[in-house]
Amino acid sequence: MSNRLRLFLNLLVLALVAGFVAYMIVSVGSSETEYGEAPAEQEAFVGPCSVEASFAVPQGARHIKLAGDTLFLASSDSVFLYGTDGRRLGSFGAPEGIADIAVGGGLIYLLYPARITVLDASGNFVREWEACSDRSLYISIALTSRYAFVTDAENKNICQYTLEGGFVRFISSPRGFVVPMPSFAVESYRDTVYCANPGRHTVESYSEDGAFLASFGIPGSKPGAFSGCSNPAFIAFTDSGLLLASEKGNPRVCLFERSGRFDRMMLNAGMLGGGHEAYEIQSAGNTIYVAGRAQIIAYKF
Repeated sequence: MSNRLRLFLNLLVLALVAGFVAYMIVSVGSSETEYGEAPAEQEAFVGPCSVEASFAVPQGARHIKLAGDTLFLASSDSVFLYGTDGRRLGSFGAPEGIADIAVGGGLIYLLYPARITVLDASGNFVREWEACSDRSLYISIALTSRYAFVTDAENKNICQYTLEGGFVRFISSPRGFVVPMPSFAVESYRDTVYCANPGRHTVESYSEDGAFLASFGIPGSKPGAFSGCSNPAFIAFTDSGLLLASEKGNPRVCLFERSGRFDRMMLNAGMLGGGHEAYEIQSAGNTIYVAGRAQIIAYKF
């Protein structure tokens, strides 16, 4: 073989090796897009909401319910009443360990891990009943016109009671409730009960007699899907019956029709104030009230 041919072959091999090395460098440096990622999330979010007002509340007061023009806010051992304009209307202490709060018929229902305590608007004791299971971890409470519905993360079901405390039934998901973390939201709209099945990334609906009606939700990080291991964390309804879902991990609030059709993302992590915890929400008119970080923020949409 001539020297000229040998040189040509050596140069060809060198070129092929250099090309392969360059290809590997580019391949390793790039990353594939995961399922459910939304390119729009990487851009500046321009949502339909703007801050209308904000006011400070006591640290740790984050369980929120809206009744008329009054915001009822609970910490672990106290209940605070605020007008929607931010005026503090009153407060009273309660036994330690409040997990959630509901308001109906002029009464305040305080949920504890294994009991429900009912108070009047001034904080006076009305009645109380214990959990209907030997081991319970009650997370969330919702009221209809006749019943109280309570989620139990330990037994992975919904406990239905009369408003006076009489046990009615256990409600189980046809797919099974999966609750990886103590986040198990329940809410009602016109006597239909909506419950998060957080480990399955769905919202399920039930009639007052405990019958399963429907479910919606898919896993993913795009707005309209539920990300992480346990979402949505909280749900609420607008006056017109649209469902608001609040998520943790990458906190955001998204709007859905009750059928499950995604409408839009209302608030992202930047607007909510960041962090990883979900923000509890309520809505009235065209305002969303968000509780967290020792304040209430009212967003107009």
